[in-house]
Amino acid sequence: MTAEKHVRSKQILTVVALLLIAISGVTGYVLRGMMAGNQGSLPMRDPTPRIGIVVAMPSEAKYVFDVFNKERSFAAYGFNFSVGTISGKPVVIVVSGIGEEASAAAVEAMAMLFNIKWVANIGTSGAHTEKLDTGDVVVAARIAPYGNRMYKSYTSWRYLKLGVLFPNMSRGKFLYINTSNSLIELTRKAAEQIHLPPTPADLIGRNRTYNPRVVLNGTIASADIWTANSTYIRRLHSELGTDAEEMEAYGVALTCYRLGLPFVKIAVISNNELTGSPWCGKSVEISMTNGVKFLQKMIELSP
Repeated sequence: MTAEKHVRSKQILTVVALLLIAISGVTGYVLRGMMAGNQGSLPMRDPTPRIGIVVAMPSEAKYVFDVFNKERSFAAYGFNFSVGTISGKPVVIVVSGIGEEASAAAVEAMAMLFNIKWVANIGTSGAHTEKLDTGDVVVAARIAPYGNRMYKSYTSWRYLKLGVLFPNMSRGKFLYINTSNSLIELTRKAAEQIHLPPTPADLIGRNRTYNPRVVLNGTIASADIWTANSTYIRRLHSELGTDAEEMEAYGVALTCYRLGLPFVKIAVISNNELTGSPWCGKSVEISMTNGVKFLQKMIELSP
């Protein structure tokens, strides 16, 4: 190889190397930008004791934000967190998305970023009994993961006790997970101090004005399933004693159980397949407004 060709080869290699470095740098910059857009700035853990509020959908969260005084918001771990106060008490709100996996991940992320006193999961639910209807607020004492079933046929199944696997490989099996005893008295006091307005007749399948109430000590069915079949609903109610169903509570409950966080589920009834009460935008508004009124009173009374 002549000296001229050698120099030219070195120049070509240098250009290629610089291009690779540039491409690598741009790629890294783009990836870092994507991560920053998704994760936010990942701030230091907030030491302020806060109440954590988990809501699945923006259409539900809207009514929580109506009573929320926002201080700041940021994205981290794939979720948007809003930090501020309700009734003068520090809170953080996360909109998790639908489903148990999403709600579980949201609670874990929230616990890493904030000093959480207790967690409230609030959202719309379908009634499992004719005794409940649109506008009722059911405070769960028990949550049943009714999606955990062994099927022998389309109509023959049994519920599985899965529970949790502990680090020492021992297993705690249970069909229900209980909400926190430490919050029971707080829910009772809140229930005594609020009044819920009547639900309009056009939102009640029986076509009559309905007077909603707060129901304590409820049992909630939770799974990544929306059961819209009255026969199945009656069976679930008969076998598990369920008052309503939704799609996030068990994810929240199990994660809080593992992390040692007190938690409560506020299930607001937005429809009833048994009475014909429809799920619609107005029923979401009525039910979530009532649920938020109850949650706001809990926060106000919280030490």
